[in-house]
Amino acid sequence: MDKWDIRFIRMAREVASWSKDPSTQVGSIAVKNKKIIATGYNGFPKNIKDRSKDLYDRERKLKLTVHGEMNMIYNAVEHGVKLEGSTVYIWGLPTCEDCWKGLVQTGVSRVVMPNIEFEGGKWKDGCNHAKKFMEISDINITEYLMSWPGLDYEENYISRGK
Repeated sequence: MDKWDIRFIRMAREVASWSKDPSTQVGSIAVKNKKIIATGYNGFPKNIKDRSKDLYDRERKLKLTVHGEMNMIYNAVEHGVKLEGSTVYIWGLPTCEDCWKGLVQTGVSRVVMPNIEFEGGKWKDGCNHAKKFMEISDINITEYLMSWPGLDYEENYISRGK
């Protein structure tokens, strides 16, 4: 990873903070030529209010929630942005067994996501499935630890330049 990867992971972390989900915040950004071209975070669809009774009812929340990656794709489409050839940075959870398909279909070339083994939790199997099929589909995968100190202190871990 280089300094730009770290900067964009930080941006994905910021986008994740916009989620109203009380337990898990996931942010996703698409980048092309060092420019952010789309963002998304996990949350309810448009015109569905973020009511506490829905946010704190896990079963209902899971049925209503649009994942960060899919929200990013929908936002790109809404604004006429093509994701082909982009790098997607994800914060919060690795790509799941549903979202990988959208990343493949939109032509994403690289995904930088939390490490499945350390950050996947109970979703590990689905995330490993997603990783396998993204790799088969020629998407380059980079995994990172969300606890890595370099995400907070870039200058101590990445050489200046580029």
